Amino acid sequence: MSKKFKCIKGLANDHFIVCMQNDIVELYSVDENEIVVKGIFGWCDGGEITFSAKEFANHFCVWMPAVG
Repeated sequence: MSKKFKCIKGLANDHFIVCMQNDIVELYSVDENEIVVKGIFGWCDGGEITFSAKEFANHFCVWMPAVG
């Protein structure tokens, strides 16, 4: 089962929007202080994004799809 996360706080840098609230990402890899995800829904759909552990913890929560 893949691990999916929902963006709870958008993130941008000086040049572009990285992700927006309610975007859904899938965990790709974790290595030390580097977390790589792939966007699967929303603004970041199709993108591969790298976050520090602190950034990831501040901007995402576990995504639980609605049942029923």
